[in-house]
Amino acid sequence: MAQDQDSSPRGESMRKKKDDGDVPPDARVRVAVRIRPKNRADHGDDTQCVTVEDQKITADNGQKSASFTFDHVFHNSSQTQVYKELGEQMLQDAFSGYNSTIFAYGQTGSGKTYSMVGVENDPDHEGLLPRICKELFDLSQELMAEDASLSIKIQVSFVEVYNEKIRDLLQFEHSGHPAVNDDLRDLRLKEDKKAKNFYVDGLSLHTVMNYGRVKNLIETGTELRTKAETGMNELSSRSHSVFTIYMHQTHDPPNPMHKDTESKITIVDLAGSERQSKTDITNAVQAAEAERINMSLLILGRCLSASSGSGKQHIPVRESVLTKMLMEIFGGNSKTIMFATISPAMFNFAESMSTLQYAHNAKKIKHKAKQNTLAKAIEVKELKEQVKALGKTLIEELEKAAQQKELMDKEICAITAEKELIAQELAASQAEIESLKQQIAELTAERDELRLRGPGTVSGPSTLTMDGVFGTVRNSRPADDDDSGSDQGNNGEDPDDRARKLQQIHEELQIKLPTMNPSLPGTARKLPDTASSHDLTRGGPEELSRTASTVTHEIRSYVGHGAAVYSCAFHPQGDKMVSASRDRTLKVWSVKSGTEIHSLKGHNGFVLCCVYSPNGNEICSASDDKTLKIWDGETGKKLVTLKGHNDKVYCCCYAPNGEQIASASCDKTVKVWDREQGKKRCTLRNHTSAVFSCNFSHDGKQLVSGSDDKTIRVWDWANNAELFCFQGHTGTVWSCEFSPTDEQVLSASMDGTVKLWDLETKQALRTYRGHSAPVHHAIFAKDGSKIVSASRDRSIKVWDTDSGRVVSTLVGHNNTVYRCCVFNNLILSCSSDDILKAWNLKMY
Repeated sequence: MAQDQDSSPRGESMRKKKDDGDVPPDARVRVAVRIRPKNRADHGDDTQCVTVEDQKITADNGQKSASFTFDHVFHNSSQTQVYKELGEQMLQDAFSGYNSTIFAYGQTGSGKTYSMVGVENDPDHEGLLPRICKELFDLSQELMAEDASLSIKIQVSFVEVYNEKIRDLLQFEHSGHPAVNDDLRDLRLKEDKKAKNFYVDGLSLHTVMNYGRVKNLIETGTELRTKAETGMNELSSRSHSVFTIYMHQTHDPPNPMHKDTESKITIVDLAGSERQSKTDITNAVQAAEAERINMSLLILGRCLSASSGSGKQHIPVRESVLTKMLMEIFGGNSKTIMFATISPAMFNFAESMSTLQYAHNAKKIKHKAKQNTLAKAIEVKELKEQVKALGKTLIEELEKAAQQKELMDKEICAITAEKELIAQELAASQAEIESLKQQIAELTAERDELRLRGPGTVSGPSTLTMDGVFGTVRNSRPADDDDSGSDQGNNGEDPDDRARKLQQIHEELQIKLPTMNPSLPGTARKLPDTASSHDLTRGGPEELSRTASTVTHEIRSYVGHGAAVYSCAFHPQGDKMVSASRDRTLKVWSVKSGTEIHSLKGHNGFVLCCVYSPNGNEICSASDDKTLKIWDGETGKKLVTLKGHNDKVYCCCYAPNGEQIASASCDKTVKVWDREQGKKRCTLRNHTSAVFSCNFSHDGKQLVSGSDDKTIRVWDWANNAELFCFQGHTGTVWSCEFSPTDEQVLSASMDGTVKLWDLETKQALRTYRGHSAPVHHAIFAKDGSKIVSASRDRSIKVWDTDSGRVVSTLVGHNNTVYRCCVFNNLILSCSSDDILKAWNLKMY
């Protein structure tokens, strides 16, 4: 018969010490144990090794026995019961300003992930995490309804620790394309020595407004988490996961009766410990994973044992990435719950006994949780912001002074070079004048000598002419009847015949040039009567347009970027173009030859947008390094860096006069900058989520922006005022722009549609449906009579604006088409396949 640990009928029974009896549960780690039902991981073993009596669990295999008492024991319990006993208290602590942590610990296949996350889209089997999130928003709405001054901001993060490396499971949430596990990049863990803890550098935080958004993020992260099938579990977690909810409660105006607080709820789903003999792992990769998992859990167990011991003992938290991240549970600033899961089968007795022993030791760990108020934090934050603003101003002034010095040095060098060139030209001109004077003197002497010989020696009066300093000297005289060929050119060709031949060659070139290269800007578009439409296609009849009114074909591919190309733009004259890429570079190309002219490097992140200034003298680029950069359009040299956004900058554009630049960012704002001064003019703030697009009206007075909040907003930017908001898309709005008349707005969305909005009625005029995937970009063409759109379905479509009919579909890219632009009849597109393509579109 099994005994409590304070009695030991067998030599191997554990001896219970007086550990938690003197420590109230609120001051130590609370421990909950859940016994899962039998499943395939028990390998058909029906023998029970554990029994339950109230809060006491006894483990007995006939040779070794021990009894343990815990704060919570769940046997044949529902998910709802687990939440009622654990989740509700965690929420209450969070709203009171305390950090709260729960970590699931146990053998692989013992039910940790089921308890923490549960079954997707099954309300009865939802885990602790979705239930906490759902109730969190319900309580937040109730509290804010009761107190109008209260504002609650909620953010989340989701990471996994795989093979001792940290990976952000939500890092591609705003990238615009689906991600896979192999795309996840490793993040570094850094130490905050002042706060005496560790933090993940570069971790993405996602502000959430409702449970639906949190649910999507949980599903996204869970899908990307590393999993595999083993002999113990059909879908075994091969990594530890940490989901954190950050909550900020503030009052405006300040409320002396209530403190502003910040708190976080951390939910940790640990990978299960494994024995190779039971999991039947033969794969080398999975074997290495299991080794890393077991090692990190071993170090975690050592930390738990050291934290629970009497006196000051060394806690080896630095020996593992996992224990560094969970440093707060070892007596830190967090109310912690250990959620242990075990199997009831005799087959898993050793693992269950080990888990119960670790759980029992965890009850001895005292925490030092404290209420996290924001009073001091606000004051420190304000001082830091003042210092940051002063430092930013100083840096801007220094950069401006350096730029002015650089420009002055350039001007001095240019003036010096020009002076030397003028001196050289002047010397050459003087030498040529002297030479011409000498020639004139010689010819005058020769003429005088001929006159002295008498009449008849010269057939007519001779004249000498000089066509200016750089002209030619010639001797001319009227032709006699006997000297009929003297007025012809050097080769005997009549000047009129020569002019007629030149005119004939010119006319032939005007006919042939469009058929040789239709992409050349400004070339004649009219075909001669003898030319057929087959002359315009490289592949013959099979490459003709799908419609009778359009001929389309790909002209050229521009290859040179080492990663996805996110943006492209024509030079105002159409002879050059610029592209922006995930390889952190911009490239300037010759449209005609396809050769690369410049490669612009300077951003520290993906370059997401690029555009030429209205006069073509500058290029502006936007990047996920939170900056905009302005480059010289001719030399490619960096001129100015604009800083002020707090997150990725997705879009930039020039005002028609070139004096302002607008930028859209993931920090939910649109900023307008003064180009000449390089300073911010205003910030537009009404969007509730990331802003992906912005464009000026053609008169420059208004600005339109599109956002992840599914809205399009029109602004009077000079007065920092929102004029109106269009709502109708069911997905993120990726692009928006004004029509050529500024009477409509065009938008493209992740919902797969393009919409045309009327600014007068503030209603949607037309919806263009035809793409089979999200539409990333849409623009007007042909003075607004046509629309060109680019989509994740790898195609570009040309639409008739009035009828909504698809005029043509251009197919050739092998991946998402992110952007397109138009110059005359030339379409340029860029794609995630690292390539730009030029297309000829001739409309009849």
